[in-house]
Amino acid sequence: MNVMRHSWLAVAGIAGLLAFPPVDACTLWGAAGTASMEGSLLAKNRDWKPDHAQSLRLLHPEHGYAYLGLYADNGSEPGIKAGVNQKGLAVVAAEASSLPRALRADSARHGVLTRLLRDYGSLDEVASAADKLFAQARPVFLLLADAGGLMQVEIGQHGRYRLIRQQSGTLAHTNHYADTSLLDGAQTIGPSSQARLERIRFLLDQHPAHTLSEFERLSRDRHDGPDNSLWRSGREHTLAGWRIALPAGAPPRLQLTLANPGRAERDGDYALDSAFWAQPARTLLP
Repeated sequence: MNVMRHSWLAVAGIAGLLAFPPVDACTLWGAAGTASMEGSLLAKNRDWKPDHAQSLRLLHPEHGYAYLGLYADNGSEPGIKAGVNQKGLAVVAAEASSLPRALRADSARHGVLTRLLRDYGSLDEVASAADKLFAQARPVFLLLADAGGLMQVEIGQHGRYRLIRQQSGTLAHTNHYADTSLLDGAQTIGPSSQARLERIRFLLDQHPAHTLSEFERLSRDRHDGPDNSLWRSGREHTLAGWRIALPAGAPPRLQLTLANPGRAERDGDYALDSAFWAQPARTLLP
C-alpha cells in the first residue's frame, strides 16, 4: 500500500508540473547610442512571489568599487538583484526559469552580480574577463550597461554562455533562452515570458529614441493582464522597478520603485555623483 501511495503521489506531482507553466520572473530592457536621449538606459521590472521585503543598499566593500544594490532581504531567493557601481557599470539579472530549478540552483556554480559590481568598471573590462566570470556561473540572464553601450549575457549549462555587445539600439530579455545551443536539452518557455518579451520589444519599437521617464511608463504597462503584463499582479507580483540613465560625462541617475508587499509603494530618485558615493554604507530605501 505504501508503494502504491508513493507511486500515486509521484504521478500527481508530475501532473502538477505539467499542468502549471514555469514561474517566470523579471523583464530586462535597455537602449543606447542613437536609441537613447540620455546616454545608455537600463531597466528591470523585478517579479517574484509577494512573500518578502526588499531594500536599496549602498555598500563599500573592503576591496573593489563601492556599489548600490537592490536586495531581496528574505524569502526563498535572498540577495542582490540589480546594481550600479561608482565607475558607472550597471547590471540587472533575470531568472532562467525556462530551466528546472535544480539546474538553476547548481551548488557547484555561483552568482556573478556582486563580483561584477565590485571588481569591474566597464563593459570592456567585463568582456575581457568573460571566460573567467561566466564559465562557473549558474544559469541566468544578464543585461549590463555603461555610458558607452549595452551588453547582454545568456549563461547556460556547464559554463556555456553567449555575449552580445551593442553600442546603439535596444536590447530586451525575459526568462527564456534565445540561444538554445547553451542548453543540454529543451527548455520550457512560459507564456508570461513570451508575452512580456513581445510586449517590451513592441513598445521599444514605437520610438526611435528613449528617455528615463519613458522607461518608467513602460515599467507600469499592464496591457496583458495580471500574469503576462510588464507590471504584474497575478501569480507573481512586480515588486520593484529599477531604471537608470548612464550619460557620458555626467553622473548616472537612478530611479527606483519599491512595491514591498503590505506596504505603500516608495520611489527614490538618485543622482550618483561623487558626493553620493562619499556617503557611508547604509540602507537608502527599505
